[in-house]
Amino acid sequence: MGWIVSNWVQRRAATEQNLRNAADAWRKAQAAIAEACDSFRQHYSDLGAISQAHQSSDVLTITIERGSTRTGDSTVTTLVSFEFRAGKPSIVVTVDQNKIQEFPIAADSDHAFLVMQGNEVAWDEFSRLALEEAFFPSAPVRSSRKLSIVK
Repeated sequence: MGWIVSNWVQRRAATEQNLRNAADAWRKAQAAIAEACDSFRQHYSDLGAISQAHQSSDVLTITIERGSTRTGDSTVTTLVSFEFRAGKPSIVVTVDQNKIQEFPIAADSDHAFLVMQGNEVAWDEFSRLALEEAFFPSAPVRSSRKLSIVK
């Protein structure tokens, strides 16, 4: 936000302003999703083809197509949808039309951010939580990392 806050009233005003600007968090979430998709294309293109589409300014969809009609394999398509709900504010993630996670958006005097279990979630961690199962459905989760909390 850029304010220099010196007391609780200014912190409260800055927090409220940041929450009103929850769309900034949505833009950062979209950037993290795009980065994860780009990395998947670069490192795992043999696992599937990914395309991104903006259905509206508040909805982003990721389509993952596996298999190929050229080789005779059947194709399997996974659709991941991200919906920004400004009125709540939150981001809802669905996979193949099944809601899997809702990430509330909160704010402090510095910025707006996603929350999970009462803690701020890093943007990269958000994209992992939202996309890992869709990107790697048959692989067991091998990550030994726990939820990244930003303080």
